[in-house]
Amino acid sequence: MSGRIQNLVRNLFALLLLLNAASAMAMNITAIVSDRSAPTLIAGAHQLLEQRQDLTIQIRTVQQISKLSDEELQALISHSDRLLLVAIFGEDVPRLLAMNYPAQQLRTVLHSDRALMQLQRDRHGEIFSAGLPEDILGDKAGVQTAAALADSQKQAPRYADWLQARAYWLNRSVNNAASLLQMLANSSAEYPHLEEVAPLRFALHHGADADWLSAAELNAQLKPAQRTVWIIDHDTADLSGDWALHQQLCAAQTWQCVSVLAAWGQPSVAALEAIQTAMRGPLNNSPAAIIALQDFVIGGGEGREAVTAILEELKLPILKGIRISEWSSAQWQLSAEGIPRDSVHYRVAMPELQGVSQPQVLALAATAKIDPLTGASVYRSEPLADEIQRQTRRLARWLNLQEKPNADKRIAVVYYNHPPGRHNIGADNLNVPESLLEILRALRKAGYHTGELPANAEALLDILQAKGVNLPEDAAALEAMSGQINSVYSQDYQQWFNTLPPAVRAEMVNGPLGELQQSLQTQLAALAELSSVTERQDQLALIRARMENTLTDLHHALDGVRHTGRSRALDLLAQLGDEYQTLLAQAASGQSLDWQASQELNRALIDMAIEGIRGWGKAPGKVMVWNNKVLIPGVQFGNVFLGPQPPRGWELNEELLHANMSFPPPHQYLAFYHYLQDVFKADALVHLGRHSTYEFLPKRSVGLSSSDYPSIAAGDLPGIYPYIVDGVGEGIQAKRRGLAVMVDHLTPPLAATELYDKLLELRQLIESAEAASDGSTKARAIETLRRKVDEFNLRDELIASMDEELQVRGVGLDEIDDDFLLHEIGHYLTKLQEQFMPLGLHVFGRDWQPKAIDTMLNSMLQGEAADSSKRSDWLSKLSASPAAEMRALLNGLNGQFVAPGKGNDPIRTPEALPTGRNFYALDGSLLPTRVGVEVGTALAAKVLAGESGVALANTDIANNKQGIILWASDAVRDEGAMIAFGMKLLGVRPIWNSRGIIKGLERLPLGADQPRRFDVVFTTSGLFRDLYGQHLLLLDKAGLLALDASSDVIRRDYPALSLALSAALAPLDEAHQSGSEPLDKNQVANNWVNEARELLAASPAISAADLGRQASVRVFGIAPGAYGTGVNRMVERSGSWQDRSELAEVFVKRMGHAYGVGLQGESAQTLFRRQLTGVSQTYLGRASHLYGLIDNNDAFDYLGGFNLAVETVSGNVPASAVINHADNRNLHIDALPEALLSELRGRFFNPQWIKPLMAEGYSGARTMGSEFIEYLWGWQVTSPDIINDRVWEEVKAIYVDDALQLGLAEFLAQDNNRYVQSNILAVMLVAIDKGFWQADAATVKKLAEQFSDNIIEHGNPGSGHTHANHPMYALVKKQLSAERAQQLEAVLAKSRVTPEAPSANSPSHIQEVQLDANTTAQISKQATASKQESEAASAEQETPASAISPYLPWLFAAGILLLLSGLWRGRQPKF
Repeated sequence: MSGRIQNLVRNLFALLLLLNAASAMAMNITAIVSDRSAPTLIAGAHQLLEQRQDLTIQIRTVQQISKLSDEELQALISHSDRLLLVAIFGEDVPRLLAMNYPAQQLRTVLHSDRALMQLQRDRHGEIFSAGLPEDILGDKAGVQTAAALADSQKQAPRYADWLQARAYWLNRSVNNAASLLQMLANSSAEYPHLEEVAPLRFALHHGADADWLSAAELNAQLKPAQRTVWIIDHDTADLSGDWALHQQLCAAQTWQCVSVLAAWGQPSVAALEAIQTAMRGPLNNSPAAIIALQDFVIGGGEGREAVTAILEELKLPILKGIRISEWSSAQWQLSAEGIPRDSVHYRVAMPELQGVSQPQVLALAATAKIDPLTGASVYRSEPLADEIQRQTRRLARWLNLQEKPNADKRIAVVYYNHPPGRHNIGADNLNVPESLLEILRALRKAGYHTGELPANAEALLDILQAKGVNLPEDAAALEAMSGQINSVYSQDYQQWFNTLPPAVRAEMVNGPLGELQQSLQTQLAALAELSSVTERQDQLALIRARMENTLTDLHHALDGVRHTGRSRALDLLAQLGDEYQTLLAQAASGQSLDWQASQELNRALIDMAIEGIRGWGKAPGKVMVWNNKVLIPGVQFGNVFLGPQPPRGWELNEELLHANMSFPPPHQYLAFYHYLQDVFKADALVHLGRHSTYEFLPKRSVGLSSSDYPSIAAGDLPGIYPYIVDGVGEGIQAKRRGLAVMVDHLTPPLAATELYDKLLELRQLIESAEAASDGSTKARAIETLRRKVDEFNLRDELIASMDEELQVRGVGLDEIDDDFLLHEIGHYLTKLQEQFMPLGLHVFGRDWQPKAIDTMLNSMLQGEAADSSKRSDWLSKLSASPAAEMRALLNGLNGQFVAPGKGNDPIRTPEALPTGRNFYALDGSLLPTRVGVEVGTALAAKVLAGESGVALANTDIANNKQGIILWASDAVRDEGAMIAFGMKLLGVRPIWNSRGIIKGLERLPLGADQPRRFDVVFTTSGLFRDLYGQHLLLLDKAGLLALDASSDVIRRDYPALSLALSAALAPLDEAHQSGSEPLDKNQVANNWVNEARELLAASPAISAADLGRQASVRVFGIAPGAYGTGVNRMVERSGSWQDRSELAEVFVKRMGHAYGVGLQGESAQTLFRRQLTGVSQTYLGRASHLYGLIDNNDAFDYLGGFNLAVETVSGNVPASAVINHADNRNLHIDALPEALLSELRGRFFNPQWIKPLMAEGYSGARTMGSEFIEYLWGWQVTSPDIINDRVWEEVKAIYVDDALQLGLAEFLAQDNNRYVQSNILAVMLVAIDKGFWQADAATVKKLAEQFSDNIIEHGNPGSGHTHANHPMYALVKKQLSAERAQQLEAVLAKSRVTPEAPSANSPSHIQEVQLDANTTAQISKQATASKQESEAASAEQETPASAISPYLPWLFAAGILLLLSGLWRGRQPKF
């Protein structure tokens, strides 16, 4: 018996040996391929494996590879005889390059990043080791057919194998995929058969079927005079499930639908030529449009211009449809980005180069399944039915515009009135009343029904002031307007509101708490339907992350809220968070969910009515509502409606300004757009001028869904958006989030600054002194010069200009020698003259006068001699621009294509002319460009050498961080120079591939050009985050590379931090080496050590991963879906705060979100405060000749807010500088005081700027009062050490007392200009009231009397400084007679809006037992059931005693347990 068993074992062992031997003999082929390309290769593998049992084929997608550890990836590669890499780009490239490859392994690399080509190794060896021959790599035509392939192989036999493999791949089919794999497996020289696949194919759809036709056959079957939609896609779109998207697009509407499948490059050019032929032939004059599903640019780099020229001739609208292969529907729904940020450049930005716009996500990845034969994750595209319907409705509206007679079209034009009020109808550098009239006249000339038009812009403005202005805080005005303007009844709005997605309705009514509750219920219900455990876990992780981040933001919002129930609200929030965690745990284990407890806790929080976390309440809300009607300001001329964009809501809810949460628009905002779409029934929507607010409403960054607020506002209407040509950064946001077609317009003429009056006198004195032939004459001139400096109030400006030199010399202004004085004042005046200023405003579509054209041309030439052809070209384009603007607008309203163009500052980039184009921005994957790096490096060299800034001189390393602000608008202009500036301070630079795309980073060694590494804290705008999200990762990695330069020292001297250091450096995927730089030379590493030790001392139980990451985070910004620091809003609403520190807190709350590798805007306010404490210097770049610091509210919002936050957190005002690099030939870094004061003197006190604005009437007055004075006030609040009494005295002298004798006081008192004058006076009075301006009694009295006269006699403009409840009125009334004060109060009383009554359901008590949120969360975890929590929440409605009694014993008992167990401490958050 035992012998038989021994024989059996022996036989089995022998069999295993045979099987192992067979396995060892089987060839192992491994393919790593993009997710979209995988299905074809998988099908080919199946076909081959049926014939070849001796093969083992493993296929892994890019997504699968990303989840492998480096060890697992190495094992996969090492155990492969043949390796195929197909369509590999992005972050996987450096990782694959870092792997070790077996010496005998054969490798084939196709259609991938060229850096990977060095891995190619076939029978001919490593054929690309010596270089990448373009004639081989770039010749696709040479492998498209068997004959061409044979000829190419004959010409280049060394590359024969690679060419053959490429031919299989370019002729994409299952058979060719099998042949490709067979070729890799074969040892013989014989190649498997190549199946030729046409690079260009046409499918004419009918019902669920399609006929595949040649171009000639297609033209014969196309039906004339029918709506036709062309869908242009990649040549493989009929594979891997992608075809379903075509079918659904074609079936969505009744139209003739043609799919055009074209291979990359020339076949795509041929595709457009075929469409062109059809539109000239059988479809001549037929309504048509194009949907582009191809990514990158159609036709590739070589064919881009040819395709763009065809699109311009076709004049067909072309919309972008997007497939996302990386995300499932659930991932997309939970994403704040909308589109994976590493793909925005090729899915959105590059198509914009050809005028392809209005991007919408139409298909996502279906649930992935693992192929049992190859182990590959099988990708399948799943169309989004709702989004397809939405895009096809939009497409149908574009076709309507082509078909409908102009006389029947209804056009809605929305102009800017934000902040609201009579003083603020306008747009950036645009005369809005004149532009509106110009547009109305052009529409009438084009056959639109406009009715009788006003005689002039002044008459139009009078109408707009009566009917077309937002006055949400003026009850008397609302009552008067209610009988004259349109409105939407509450019940009608409610009926429409009920059609919105449930989560949107919940957020509108109940705020972020309502949205969170509704979203969790919806998402967890969907989760329960999933059959895949892996997918359930992945989706649950996303849901949990979003939930925790929202709760953290809510905690921060409550933490600083001004509400008596704050402590109780924090307690309820902690309980709610624990209840949500319980629900998530139950969902993970498949249990049924009971939502009652969370709903009751949620409701209790909402009923506390805390602004910033509650919503707008039940429809229709309180904003712009009168007698149960939502008011819709505006005026109608025939079929053209003109109306102001609605207010954002904080006008009536100022507490919102203190919150860190983004919040939805009020009901009236949505009602306004509902009216335009469904009541007025607009055919198209025009937003006039920079910039609207709808593109900045919350939710996704790009790739928006129907539940995102910009989508709700604009709906399916075709949008045309005239926008200033130098506003590309923000304009791209309107293009992507607003789904608008841009029509860029000119800036005003720009002129070099001229010296005037006092400044001219100074120049003359300098010239006299320098020309003096004797010492006494020179001495008299210099003595007069010194006296005039004080007489002209120039001391502060000159000290700021000379600050660095004065510090070096150790003297003050009065002690410097005469020659130095002459030189420095001359230098100050010269710098003023180098600055440009706008002269007046532009009128959209109106030709410039010859003088204006000459002025602009001279500025573009900047004193340089230009050849006649260049000047003639610029003259022609500049002269043609206004007409091109109006023509493009009318083309858009005709449903036609608007040609693309490069937007930018015309002086910096003359290629931005002519205007009237659909501008685009520089592709983010190219930033920083080599030019940008050159500029950024030159600027950083000034800091590294100590020529500028305080960084080099400051020996306190812990408090020597350099704060850099990154804006999208300047990144567009300067090609990423500010990004490069920050990198250079860190000692890091980018690496580009052969196409100029950033592929990685490298660390610069310390040396003469890099004497040390400074620690840099980056703050980014919401626009930068949206447009250049990948750069946030790049900057994070740059900081980590700098840290790694001292990693050996840290491990040696601080071994306890070794694990944390390894965790901190883990995100680095670039090949890098550790370093041993001394910590005094590497301030990044020095600070990381100190901060890690502090964090460890404060929280000994912190994990190494959290410790390392928290100490290394240096990139911060606003939360996903939000925009702006919030400082500018609070400045506008000067009655909403008492102390400057309140604005600083708002900045910290809103900007304290961490970004980088693995970080997508998580709340990290504590970490942000820690970084702010150590900032010694801040920098803002300015790369525009048009924009300065005081002509926009972004500069003080970001730079002023940054400085204020540092000052508040650290107690020290940081040094601050403005980097001026509009002209790359004249780079300079100016201290903020010098930059601000010289801009004031050179522009805003200069008759050269003021007089042209006076010629613009109301719009010019608005530019002075609602922009300049308003933004000066912003700098006053954030930088009171710079904007002092002397500044305000000079402002008053010029703008109130008319010291320049321009008739300015009389001008500002005219007609509608008086509303602007009232706002100017109000700002001055607020500055006095808040103690910023120590004005004398006579000044205060004069300002108060003039202001009150305006309000009493002409009405309240309705600004944030003049509303009836503003505390400044107390100061004003004290300056008036009793009778006048009563008259003023009577006017104010009439305008006051009745405050909202407290909610009847609002709890009337505050919980007596007040515990911090962390402790409460731990206590609640001790509770045994959610029933007790529910009862506690219900008890909140009872008396204080009964409210506490049910769970007070639990609190005491739990507290004792926690004390005994040593757990009485706060939870350790990740951030």
